[in-house]
Amino acid sequence: MIWQAASVMTWSDFWALIDTLHGEASDTGCQRLAQELATRPVPEISGFAERLSEALYRLDQEKFGLLPEPT
Repeated sequence: MIWQAASVMTWSDFWALIDTLHGEASDTGCQRLAQELATRPVPEISGFAERLSEALYRLDQEKFGLLPEPT
């Protein structure tokens, strides 16, 4: 079996998929996202997972954890 290199998903493509959540990770939104991803080839799904991992890593920084509480 020959493995293809994972295609690179652009940030624009990633955020377009995230937009299917309509700003909320509800069950309905997650189902919409899962249905959209299910229509994509495996390398694109893997690319989405890699972008998601990178986005979460970037958010998990000390400078964001130390932001002042809103007043």
